[in-house]
Amino acid sequence: MAGKWERLLTLNRIVVGLQAKRNREAIRELAGVLQGDEAIEDYKALLTDLMRREEHGWTCIGKGVAIPHVHEDSIRSQRLAIGISREGIDFGAPDGQPIHLIALLATPKKHQSQHLELLAALSRLVQSDERRLQLMQANDAAEVLEIFKKIGK
Repeated sequence: MAGKWERLLTLNRIVVGLQAKRNREAIRELAGVLQGDEAIEDYKALLTDLMRREEHGWTCIGKGVAIPHVHEDSIRSQRLAIGISREGIDFGAPDGQPIHLIALLATPKKHQSQHLELLAALSRLVQSDERRLQLMQANDAAEVLEIFKKIGK
């Protein structure tokens, strides 16, 4: 899976120091790194679908982590964006914890099985207290990327 992370995540899709205070603001801020990306044919549709999913279901998985995700026709290939918030973001998480780590996943609708596989892999990744804390405490995008590169080695 290490190679998969390296293909999905690039420095320009990592935001360390998210400024948002609430869930919708955070999703909009992080999704902004995908605006203009060649894999996203309709950024507005992507953002609309992300917001709709957030309204209808929790994207929080606990322990300060949220994984907003969408799979739709206007996405040509999978994209992953990572956001880190030092202060924490109010997502209304069931465990009451503010969100410090956001992994935003966008996948083509026709690749639903890949979408589910990556969601499961992200969930497993952040369940490790050590890895989750390393990501939350990363100083910059390069450090986040390096943590992902080391996974599976």
